[in-house]
Amino acid sequence: MTGDPEISCVCPPGSPERYARRVSGPLRDRIDLWVTMPRVPPAAVVAGLEPEGSVAVAERIAAARRVQLARAGRLNGRLTGRALRAACGLTPAARGRAVALATLEALSGRGTERLLRVARTIADLVGAGDVGEAQLDEASRFRTAPSRQQSREAS
Repeated sequence: MTGDPEISCVCPPGSPERYARRVSGPLRDRIDLWVTMPRVPPAAVVAGLEPEGSVAVAERIAAARRVQLARAGRLNGRLTGRALRAACGLTPAARGRAVALATLEALSGRGTERLLRVARTIADLVGAGDVGEAQLDEASRFRTAPSRQQSREAS
C-alpha cells in the first residue's frame, strides 16, 4: 500500500504518483487540507490509550471561531486579500517563511491564500495572536497532497 511504512505497495512503479497527478492544480488549490491517516498500530489499539475527548476539541474549536468572528467579523475561511494578511499579522520572518513555502510547493495565488488561512486557523486553535513560522510550517504539511509529502520526505 502506497505510503504505508510497513506494507509494500504492489502497484507498478510510478503508478500512485501518476494517479495523484490527475488532480489538477486549480482543483488542488481549492482543497484546504490534505490529511494522511496512517494505520493505527495494533499495540496502540490493545493498549487502550485514550485520545483527546470530543468535548475538549469542540470547546477549542468554538473558542477559535469566537476569536475569528471578534477579530474580523467573519471566519478565516471567508477572509481574502488585505483582510487575510491583516488577520495573520505576519512578522518579516514569517512573511519570508510563507514566501519560501509557497515557492517550494509552487503554489498559485489562491494556494498561497489557502496556506495563510490554514496557518491563521492553526494559530487560533493554539491561542496565538499572530501567525508564526511554526504555524506556517504546520499549514504547509496540511496543504501538501499525500503523494507530494512522500516525495518531500524521501528527499
